Amino acid sequence: MLTIERGSMRLEGKRAIVTGAAGALGRVIATALADEGAAVAGFDLNGSGCEETAALVAARGRPAHAVAVDLTDFAAVGRAVGTVRESFDGVDILVNCAGGGVVCAFHEMDIETWQRQLDRNLTAVFTVTRHVLPGMLAQREGRIVNIASVAAIAGGRLVRGATAYAAAKAGVVGLTKALAIEVAEEGVTVNCLAPGAQATPGRDRDTPERREQLLSQIPTRLLGRPEDLAGAVVFLVAPAAANITGVILPLDGGHSI
Repeated sequence: MLTIERGSMRLEGKRAIVTGAAGALGRVIATALADEGAAVAGFDLNGSGCEETAALVAARGRPAHAVAVDLTDFAAVGRAVGTVRESFDGVDILVNCAGGGVVCAFHEMDIETWQRQLDRNLTAVFTVTRHVLPGMLAQREGRIVNIASVAAIAGGRLVRGATAYAAAKAGVVGLTKALAIEVAEEGVTVNCLAPGAQATPGRDRDTPERREQLLSQIPTRLLGRPEDLAGAVVFLVAPAAANITGVILPLDGGHSI
């Protein structure tokens, strides 16, 4: 199990953007980066939730910034990144954590549902990365971590009817690999985590039957801990991972084996 060594300050002086910062996973990632010394800006459509995350970062003594922004709006994201770059005097780390799925049988899916899933889970990764990357290339240093899903590499066995979500997350995997090669000589690494089912607050709504069905598909019979996902992010953006790029790392209890 990968855990964070608190207080090691591996990211002292680094400046990070975390998308989906109002969500359960984004919030844990943002605070984990702050615990390691990074200034953190959170992007999310949920402005109040993003402010709450920023307050947690600030409580750790780190510079914090919260931006309410539609991650599919290319121009708005450009303005948001510009604001953070001016406030922090640059960006060293980008964690693309925003996303989410809907359950809908493929034969009943309309084009609007399909497009929303692509926009939310893939286009959002493009828009933020597209605006952050030029600054990283200019300083010849940067770390990008994309959060995909086990659905991208193992289909939708955990949740039937997640075809559009799985397709979008598979796009994130492809983007990660191709971009990693494109910027490999420029001091920028691009990696991807593919988590399985996580022990987030939403899982509390599982019935005993649903929980057993879920765990029966996971060899370890354990849900992922958001803290461990955050630990993997911290490792991939820390100095020790400088020569790791293009990796798709499952955190799924063996589900994708």
